[in-house]
Amino acid sequence: MEKKLDGFFNARSVVIFGLSPNPGNLGRNIVANSRRWKYSGNIYGISPTPGENDGVKIYKSLDELPEKPELALIFTKAALVPDIVLDCARQGLKTIAVSSAGFEETGRPEGIELAKKLKDICREKKVLLVGPNGIATANTQNGLCLSFMPLDFPPAGKIAFITQSGGVGTSMCEKMATEAFPLGKFVSLGNKTVLDEVDFLEYFAQDPETEVICIYLEDMRRGREFCEVARRTRKPLIVYKANITPYGQAAASSHTAALKNDEAVMDGAFRQAGIIRARSLAELMTLARAFLMPALKGNRLLVISPSGGLSVILADLAYKHGFQLPPIPRELIEKYSAQRRAGVIDFKNPLDFGDIYSAEIQKNFLRDLLRREEFDGLATAYLYRDPEVLKKYYHTLGQLQRDL
Repeated sequence: MEKKLDGFFNARSVVIFGLSPNPGNLGRNIVANSRRWKYSGNIYGISPTPGENDGVKIYKSLDELPEKPELALIFTKAALVPDIVLDCARQGLKTIAVSSAGFEETGRPEGIELAKKLKDICREKKVLLVGPNGIATANTQNGLCLSFMPLDFPPAGKIAFITQSGGVGTSMCEKMATEAFPLGKFVSLGNKTVLDEVDFLEYFAQDPETEVICIYLEDMRRGREFCEVARRTRKPLIVYKANITPYGQAAASSHTAALKNDEAVMDGAFRQAGIIRARSLAELMTLARAFLMPALKGNRLLVISPSGGLSVILADLAYKHGFQLPPIPRELIEKYSAQRRAGVIDFKNPLDFGDIYSAEIQKNFLRDLLRREEFDGLATAYLYRDPEVLKKYYHTLGQLQRDL
C-alpha cells in the first residue's frame, strides 16, 4: 500500500475532471497553484465543453488525451463522481483524488448512498481514492499542488502534513508560507471514504523525503490500527485531535462526517504508541519545527529576549521542564556592558536584550555566547511589530546555527 500511494505526490501527469474554459471555473485555481509552485508535469482538463484554461488544454473524454495520466483529480458535481471513477478504473487510472462535496458529510440519504456507491466501486476496481470533500494533495519537492483554493508556495522541507479538513489545510498552508514552515508533502483526507490517516501514516513512515509527520484529525475510525502503525513508526508523529466537545462534535459531523471518540481512551492509547498530542494548530507547527532541530546535548539553556516579561515567562518554563540556566560568563559581561544604550539592564541568564539596539552587536554577543561550553541550547522569544526586523533576527539565528 505504501508505495502505491506515491502517485498522489509524485505523479508526472494529472487530469482534472471539471476544469472548463469558463474564466470563473474554480479549477483555474488548481492550474494557477501548479504554475505558482512550478510543477513541471503535464496537466490536462476534461469537460463537456472542450477548450483551454490558462494554457491547459481541455478535452471531452479520457480517450482523447495524448497519454494516460498518473493521477486524476475530480472536481465536478457529486452525482457525476462514481461514473467518472468507474471510467478511470476501466482505463487503468486508479489513483484518484476527489475534491467534490455532497456525500456522507451532508447526512442526507442521497449523499450517503453516493458515498457507498463510490466505496463499492473503489473496492471492486482496486482504486486508491482520497476524499471526497477535501483539497487533494501537494508536494513542495516537485511543485504538485491540487488544491482548488489559492495557495502560496511554502519553503520545501521534510515535514508531512495530513489533514482531515480542507479548510484547516488551506489556512495551515498559508500560515506555513508566511512563517517559512518547511513543508514537504500534504494530503487532505476529507470524508475518508476509502483512504484514511492510517494509510497515509504508513506511507509517510516509509517515505525517505519525510522526517516529521503532523496530523489534524476530527475523528479516528481505525484507532487501533492507527496506534499500531504509530508504534512502529520511527519518525516524530504529532497529532492535533479536534472534535472533543459536544459543540465540536456537532460541527464536525456536518463538516466531514466525523464521529466522536472517547478522549480518555485516546489519550492513553496515544501515550502508549509514542504519539505526541498537540493542543492547538500553533503547537502542532511549533513541535514539528522542534523535531527538525539538532538534539540538545544537555539541559543547560541560554534564554534571550528583548522583553523582561518574556524572559520571566521563558525562565519559568525552563524551570518547569528541568532545564538549568548557567550564568553569563564574566568576560562576556565585561566585553559587552559598554555596548548597552542606557546601562540599566544587567546581563544575566535570562538575558534581556532590551538595552542593546544594534542588530550587529546582538549578533556578535549571541555568537560569543553560543560558542561557550556552558550552554547546550538557546531559547528565545522576540516580538516586533515590524516583520522585517523579526525576519532579520531569525535570519541571524539561522546563520549562527550554520556557522557554529
